[in-house]
Amino acid sequence: MGSGVWARLGSAVTAKTAAVAVAGAVVVSGAVGAGVWALGHGPRLAVVQRSVSVSVAAGGEQSAVAACRSHEKALGGGYAITGTGFATSSLFAGDAWLAAAYNPDPAPATLTSYALCVNAKPEFLGGVGWSEQAHAFHDRANKVTATGGALIHDLTTAGPFAETARHASASPSCPGDFTSLGTEFRAGRTLTGRGVAPVPLDSLTTKSVFAGDAKAVPYAALNPGTRLSSGVFPLHSSENIVRQTRIEDPQPPEANYAVSLRPICVRLKYVSVATVKVTVAAGGTAGAAVACPKGKLVVGGGFQFPAENEQGAAEAPTRFFGDGWLYAPTDAPAAAGEPSGAEVKTWHVTGRNQQKAGLDYFDSVWIEHSDRETLTGNGYFDTHGRGPDDQELRVAPVPDGQSLVASAVCAKIDAKPTEAPKAPTPASVARPELPHALDPGPGATDGTGPASPSPSSSAPTPGASPTTGPSAPPGTTPAPGGPDSPGAPTKGGPSRPGTPSQNGPPTRQQPQAPAVSIQQPSSGGQLRRGCEESFAGSARTRPDDRPLTDPQYTSWRITGPNGPVTLGAGASGRFLVPLLPDGTYKLAFTATDPAAGLTGSAEISVRIVGCIR
Repeated sequence: MGSGVWARLGSAVTAKTAAVAVAGAVVVSGAVGAGVWALGHGPRLAVVQRSVSVSVAAGGEQSAVAACRSHEKALGGGYAITGTGFATSSLFAGDAWLAAAYNPDPAPATLTSYALCVNAKPEFLGGVGWSEQAHAFHDRANKVTATGGALIHDLTTAGPFAETARHASASPSCPGDFTSLGTEFRAGRTLTGRGVAPVPLDSLTTKSVFAGDAKAVPYAALNPGTRLSSGVFPLHSSENIVRQTRIEDPQPPEANYAVSLRPICVRLKYVSVATVKVTVAAGGTAGAAVACPKGKLVVGGGFQFPAENEQGAAEAPTRFFGDGWLYAPTDAPAAAGEPSGAEVKTWHVTGRNQQKAGLDYFDSVWIEHSDRETLTGNGYFDTHGRGPDDQELRVAPVPDGQSLVASAVCAKIDAKPTEAPKAPTPASVARPELPHALDPGPGATDGTGPASPSPSSSAPTPGASPTTGPSAPPGTTPAPGGPDSPGAPTKGGPSRPGTPSQNGPPTRQQPQAPAVSIQQPSSGGQLRRGCEESFAGSARTRPDDRPLTDPQYTSWRITGPNGPVTLGAGASGRFLVPLLPDGTYKLAFTATDPAAGLTGSAEISVRIVGCIR
């Protein structure tokens, strides 16, 4: 993970710690806090959020990974963005949750990724693929493409977007008796060979499809990204003019944006969806919190900005590029700022409305007068009339506010609660075990002050006791067998009672940094930005040659112009390549031995190119 600051999360001495990244590096949250217990009755079922935050630079994209504890299972996750920006991906990374955000503004923002963790092992449906896409390119669902023998030729009729213009939403679902807790999504592109820019989602929610306790079906929609042509085009008749739209070519890069979707399918009982509706004023924000009925757990959630009558009659206010974004910068199982490990009681959504009240939607239609005013003329789309002889047929002003619907998936989990592993038995010494060179010598401190961690450490040591005494110089790691290594004799000053490394034959070899290698991609290989690529590496402890695969102690990162960007965690997986310019970058795979606290890395050069789909 690179250098960082250690922050203790939780109150128990044996609580694990989590690395807080600097310089824009992505953080992987460790397991934090103690298990949830019912007084006198052992562990009980509970859903908690595990979270981690990272800075998103102005004009950049960043991701963060939050992991559950070893005895927990990730049901899904969410994200929260403080400041500007919106999420571009939100998906599983192994058994952790990855959220990525794009910040288009000049001020930095903060992204928080949440994993929704339960202390049980519910049954997930395996083999679910990324089967559906939602496209930002959007035209009227009820568009009239021909009238009086004259066709409207544009990108939605005979152009490259003809097959995608109507797919601004997607509804993946789960088969049989599996319930969808929500939707994973990841950034993509609609057409190759065209520029692309991210746009936010305005819907990522679940709906009860039956009355009462029912299966939850996920639904996702992008903010429309099309731009209507304001040029005049002739019409043989003004009948149905409001549905005879013409699309501008070329479209802005926002119109070429798409996200792939897949449902999170779990076998659960007694599922229902709870909703809350609030109004978000134009140019403002509003929050909503959804709680589940007594006896049910919050196991997922989402949001939706449903425009009034948007999919209804011809005069319905279809939104187009330039009308402003409606999206949720917070789609999270807990309120932003709650400590990691807090039990989830409600699902929180914060909606943002960047529309400007009173302006017309960009699909307002006018017609120029002619001899037969009601039937013939030249139609065009604009926000104002072009002359005194113009007749206004339709104006759809942006309202003062838009409704935000927040949803929570509520269910009972038919599984036994799992118990957190007990902390290791402390060593029978008067104080925590320390490298011998850190024992206090003449004139040194009494060894009770906290030590500063070495910046080379990228993950915590499970169950480690607090370190005391002065630390090694910044940026250095004690060399195995050197004067600062464990087991080396102390130079001067009293020594503590003998240990097996000092008295008698050694019981084992001294630990070394893990042996790390990268198998995929190959050195000099290409990675496609905005695409999901395969990564594979190997990490083994030394000298006992144990494989390191836990995502909490392994990470992949690319060093970009603004610093390191973490792609994901785990020895192998498919990770999203960040939106970096064409060029050659350093790719590093890093692993930490949790027992020894030593870190090893492998590094290769890769080239980032455009995503060809």
